[in-house]
Amino acid sequence: MLEFVALLSTGFWLFMIYDCVQNERERNTWLWILIFLNFPGAVIYFLTRKLPRMDVTVPKYFTRWTRSRELWIAEADAKNIGKAHQFVILGNLLSEMGMLERAEIAYKTALEKEPDHTQALWGAAFVDMQNKKFGSAKEYLEKLLKLEPDHKYGDGSLAYAKTLVALQDWEAAKAHLEKDIRQWSHPEAYIMMATIQSQEGNPQEARRYVETMLSRVRGSSYFHYKRNRHWVNKGEKFLKSLPK
Repeated sequence: MLEFVALLSTGFWLFMIYDCVQNERERNTWLWILIFLNFPGAVIYFLTRKLPRMDVTVPKYFTRWTRSRELWIAEADAKNIGKAHQFVILGNLLSEMGMLERAEIAYKTALEKEPDHTQALWGAAFVDMQNKKFGSAKEYLEKLLKLEPDHKYGDGSLAYAKTLVALQDWEAAKAHLEKDIRQWSHPEAYIMMATIQSQEGNPQEARRYVETMLSRVRGSSYFHYKRNRHWVNKGEKFLKSLPK
């Protein structure tokens, strides 16, 4: 029985390492945690990183408990060193812990110290989007994209498109989405463009965008397809809703 439990826990640990390598952008940090803490690290990774990607909500109190010491250090660094970089780190941590009001203050403090700090602009835009303040999020993202058009491998561009759609600035949204699709081919960008076309009474154009997205994702690598499976499902449902 003990051997079975040991084998099961080792398999779970190895699977979390595999998931981290394939899906985690901050993989270096998390790999260190997984290797150093072994099975307890795998449990922490599963609850704080894997579950959220599965659209399973992790209780905020758990995240705050597991990262309380990390938060204490970030707060101390922001207070004692006080540069924009330290406030961005603090803002990122607070944002991940769901403490958006405090994160907003941290990002704005960073921008007061360094107005062109791209990570602070990105963080401030993210918080505003979470709070549905799309107008101010748009302003942050416009400045960010002027400074760094390829921010986070196109994530900045996609976020800007979302603000335009949320603000119902349809012409600007279509122009930007066309540019995003040409450069990044985000599946979500195709869906947003198809939605706009459908709303404007162009079902054939909407169908073309969705079918192009499905073709690209299905013809991509297995891991890219797996990562974008949600958009494939959404695209298939979207097609069924269009008139033939």
